[in-house]
Amino acid sequence: MNYCWANLEIVKGLGVVDFVGLPRSPSFKQEHLPSGFRMYQESDPDCQLRKDSLVANKLSHGFIFNSFESLEGDYLGFLKREVGHERVYAVGPVNLLGPDSTDGGIPVTSSSGNVFEWLDGCPDGSVLYVCFGSQKLLSKKQMEALADGLEKSMVRFIWVVKTGTAQQVEDGYGAVPDGFDDRLAGRGLVIRGWAPQVKILRHRAVGGFLSHCGWNSILEGIVAGAMILAWPMEADQFIDARLVVEELGVGVAACEGAATVPDSEELAKVIGESMSEEGTGVRMKAEELKRKALEAVKEGGKSLNDLNGLVKELFKLKIQ
Repeated sequence: MNYCWANLEIVKGLGVVDFVGLPRSPSFKQEHLPSGFRMYQESDPDCQLRKDSLVANKLSHGFIFNSFESLEGDYLGFLKREVGHERVYAVGPVNLLGPDSTDGGIPVTSSSGNVFEWLDGCPDGSVLYVCFGSQKLLSKKQMEALADGLEKSMVRFIWVVKTGTAQQVEDGYGAVPDGFDDRLAGRGLVIRGWAPQVKILRHRAVGGFLSHCGWNSILEGIVAGAMILAWPMEADQFIDARLVVEELGVGVAACEGAATVPDSEELAKVIGESMSEEGTGVRMKAEELKRKALEAVKEGGKSLNDLNGLVKELFKLKIQ
């Protein structure tokens, strides 16, 4: 982001942007850059305020990230060199640092009954969890393609479907195809509305996570040891997907684009192969990254040490 804003006019005119100064010199298509940058318009005061705020971030006294060394160590080190000091704190995954409050005491039911009772009856690592966050609502054609892909994959799944406005529902957004629940009863569950994502992901039966690759979802999947099936759509998601799929090897590419309608046959193949023995290598890497995430927040772990360092720095600022 710092590079994009510092070279605004140059970057906006490029089809592919090469970040030669970053570790491994990644290249990104223009449409894969963060949407907050791509949507910038100089004449829009809101855009200008957002730009000024993001540019000012680089001048901050310190930086705090919901991340950990084994996830982004090279980039954290790069940032320290860029800003010229060590006040870069990776204190994540933060959902491991506090008490477990993942279910809120709300009973969770799907079209076919209690979700956790159903999960208890499934083999370890056999269930694919499907959710695209709290903001993204799939179109009618996307919903149909995803439903068809899940059905053809022959994989057990839990599909969380966001509910839209009355107009969105009328236009088919977020609409599960008629008869889908009944046809897949026993092999899959559909949850309409809110779901305790962290608790579901951490269940022993869940082995994969078809995700939009938002950062919070990525971290929740990593902590659960779930392999990520990446379908990035906007914001930072394309960059997050690159990290987990190409650099860390804990995920596989499933689809990309906010408006893309996947080929259901290809999607079914990706899901089926990833959740079968063919995906064992990726799932093993996901389990290893989970172990490193857990170690990071234990006594002596890098994230806990960074958190303690942050507290000491805040005390120093108070004294000054």
